[in-house]
Amino acid sequence: MKELKPIDYKILFELMKDSHRSDRQLAKALGVSQPTVTRRRAMLEENYIEGYTVIPKFGQIGFELLAITFLNSKLKYENGDDKSQSIQKMKEWYMKQTNVILVLDGRGMGWDAVCISLHENFASYAEFVRAHDSELSEWIVESQSFNADLKGGLVIKPFHLKYLAALKQL
Repeated sequence: MKELKPIDYKILFELMKDSHRSDRQLAKALGVSQPTVTRRRAMLEENYIEGYTVIPKFGQIGFELLAITFLNSKLKYENGDDKSQSIQKMKEWYMKQTNVILVLDGRGMGWDAVCISLHENFASYAEFVRAHDSELSEWIVESQSFNADLKGGLVIKPFHLKYLAALKQL
């Protein structure tokens, strides 16, 4: 992959603030030419941008619950092909769950993975947990969830990537 230049970071941060702006608008905001933005944006899209999306107000479009589920898996005890096959099976299961927006491995607080999911209501969450526990029982040893109310819960800071634009640019 190409190394990022300062202009690339500026374009990325501008896109995180508002990704639907045209290259012409971005060029004006950054004080560079539109062809420069177009060329650099194409490189970023190929190598550094996962995709473009909106960030909806989840509670207003039918989701009442966000679940952050911490997991302990058996994967840390597996090696080689067994581990690769287990990871592949888990990936396949999670990819089929359209309400799951992120699953990562990691370490901390006694857990080794985390799953973030959205649910229409508590009943759909409970159904998800039952399926999760039964269908992944070969790999998941333990799980605990933190649930947040998306409809009436207190929002101290809403989710958005635009906040990252305030970081000191590299």
